[in-house]
Amino acid sequence: MEELYQVKRDESTRIRTDYDRLLELVRKNGMDYKWATMFVKKLADDERAYFADEETKRWALERGFYPGRVEMYGLTEENYRYYMPDYPYFMLHPLNHHFRKWLDKLTLKYVLNSNGCADSMPEYYLYVENNGNYTYLMDLDQKIKRDQDFILNLLKEKKILAIKPNSGTSGGRGFMKVEWCDGTIMINNEVVGLEEFEKIISNLGNNIVTEYCLQNHELAAIWPKSECTLRLVMMKLPYDNIWDNAKWHNISAYARFGTSISGGASNQSAGGVSVGFDYETGRCKEYGLRFKRFCEDGNVYCYEHPDTHKPWKDLVMPNWEFVKNKVEQVCQQVASLDYLGIDVIITEDGMKICEINSHPGMDDDQIIMNKAVFEDEDAKRFFDYHGYSKVDNRKFYEMYMASQVDHI
Repeated sequence: MEELYQVKRDESTRIRTDYDRLLELVRKNGMDYKWATMFVKKLADDERAYFADEETKRWALERGFYPGRVEMYGLTEENYRYYMPDYPYFMLHPLNHHFRKWLDKLTLKYVLNSNGCADSMPEYYLYVENNGNYTYLMDLDQKIKRDQDFILNLLKEKKILAIKPNSGTSGGRGFMKVEWCDGTIMINNEVVGLEEFEKIISNLGNNIVTEYCLQNHELAAIWPKSECTLRLVMMKLPYDNIWDNAKWHNISAYARFGTSISGGASNQSAGGVSVGFDYETGRCKEYGLRFKRFCEDGNVYCYEHPDTHKPWKDLVMPNWEFVKNKVEQVCQQVASLDYLGIDVIITEDGMKICEINSHPGMDDDQIIMNKAVFEDEDAKRFFDYHGYSKVDNRKFYEMYMASQVDHI
């Protein structure tokens, strides 16, 4: 493949990546169609955010990493084998095969409705079908009037609701926190008029209306304007004895807080802060992480919340023993799955699951906030069992080189 990169460098010519060509190549090489798009997009983001010279770029790509990971993780020839490369991680999808259908938000409510797991889910009131028809769900108070103002009637009764796509973004607005405050409607902390509200709810195909879960007061003290969500990445270990119960292992645990620039979101891509914590004890690390583009000084590490200035080092997740035991109970309930990214809100007296992801990210923030993946022997055994060692990382470099073009 080396000859594909023979270009003359002068002032009128520069090399760029043809991402469409790269997308075509990685799909032909066997990467899942949908996940290939995400893989290439993340590479493009990496190339915009980090500079890597040609030698560094080749070194990283031949080992399966986006080039920016060298700076981000501090990769060297001595330590890179401890880190999860990007290319094989995407190539392993789907780790859960056909059982991942359990994890759309509506199906999950039914799957977790027994064996002591029902209280881990919020109340479900309504599913809006793709054609706009309403399906009334199991936790709905029957006295709510069912007419063209049903969602408004429900909102007036509950005062606060969550409206979220059943899967993906459904081409809409994504997650919405909807409040009724003394005759005023608010969506994601912003006032909206009745006419705009009616327009929004008339376009809710494939959305679910549920209870809005309020966070524990200890977490609200860090940031009160949106709920802190935990991401817990759980893996089912290969069976030593097929007759045993499944054994689950946490490989990554972190909390996500919103900020003044993230609106109603807590994820880093919107401007939130992620803070790693120890899964066994619930105790937070001393630092959090933000995306580089939201950091005026370019320093992605922060030791306190950027708005409230509350430090992370003194924070222990409230109700943690209860939460941890409930998460492990949920994992047993869905033990036909192998790999879970569980999103949790810790409430005043327990916990609620927002959603479960079938193939959660295992890259920048998860790795920096927790230990490198393959420092954990159980994680190494899990990924090897699922074919990690069979992926040829050099293919990434070859496909990348084949996607380089002259740009005049």
